[in-house]
Amino acid sequence: MRILFIPGNSPSPIFSHAALAYAARGAGHEVVVGGIEWVVPDIAAIGLTPLTIAPVTGADVAEFMGNAPADPAEQAVAVGRIYADIALRSQPALLDLAAQWRPDLVVGGSMFYSAPLLAHTLGVPSVRLEWDRTDSAIYAPGARDVLAPELERRGLDAVPDPDLWIDICPPDLRTPGQEAGRQPMRWLPVNPQRPLEPWMYTKGDRPRVYITAGARVPDPRALVHMARGVADLGVEVVIGVAEHVAAEVRGDLPEAHVGWAPLDVVAPTCDVILHHGGGVTDMASLRAGVPQLIVEQDVSADAMRRLADYGAGLLLEPGAQRTEDIAAACGRILADPAYGDRARALSEQMAALPSPAEVVGLLEKLAR
Repeated sequence: MRILFIPGNSPSPIFSHAALAYAARGAGHEVVVGGIEWVVPDIAAIGLTPLTIAPVTGADVAEFMGNAPADPAEQAVAVGRIYADIALRSQPALLDLAAQWRPDLVVGGSMFYSAPLLAHTLGVPSVRLEWDRTDSAIYAPGARDVLAPELERRGLDAVPDPDLWIDICPPDLRTPGQEAGRQPMRWLPVNPQRPLEPWMYTKGDRPRVYITAGARVPDPRALVHMARGVADLGVEVVIGVAEHVAAEVRGDLPEAHVGWAPLDVVAPTCDVILHHGGGVTDMASLRAGVPQLIVEQDVSADAMRRLADYGAGLLLEPGAQRTEDIAAACGRILADPAYGDRARALSEQMAALPSPAEVVGLLEKLAR
């Protein structure tokens, strides 16, 4: 069987879809992963076969994000428009591939409209695989107007529904009715690796706080202030950032571990993971059973609020995200073992879900 994955327009969906892609390839199936120019190196870096489907570069993405509205609702509309535009622009490259390498199944991300459009054209089943816990319906208003002429041309009223919908959310964090019609699957971490150093997998004698902004390019000064405030709690600080940002931070934080490290290795050694509400960071924290402290969240706020309501972390609302607020919230999590207990409960729920290898069997039945 040939399976085409089209996860999304950033590294995070690529990494989140990889476990199912590996499982399919391990079962003997052919796998190709499509992505915009920016993420093609990330696809190759984790050992999957990449296909460039649109000439959208990292500079293009940075320009878009730099000009994106600050308001989360407006930002979601803007993101929906750009994703829909890329979906339309990607169809020629995808059809060129299908002319020689026709997929039996197309797997797409939660808001990557390329996959269902291609599957409809080819007459093959489509699968929607969620890559995080954010409800992608918030992007639909922006995508609707962009996609409308193409959908009308195809005789469609809306983007076709998937033939199989795979969800990776722990049961207790789902919204009411979310499980209806969806196939649960255990989320497994995948990310580029580097040679390990002992500190990455060793837990020291002090609590460890991991700080990251995910794939974003954070303000180095904000990282320094945040880390200093947290360090005053007597904890060990690890800052996960790209090397070009790390070089600006290390001199101000000589006692911290600063730089890129594989989160799947580091997360289980942490006592708190402090981040911006990024989907893969959230899922890696959940799998490791580590409480989260979320600041500077945007479109993911509702998903992160469910985590906080469950008691597995804290969400700092706008206006309460000063350095002292962050340090106080971090101290609160460290002082109360209930946060860790709730985080571990979610980890156990995730571990009990069907594995990607089990879900491959469903893909095989669907393609037949």
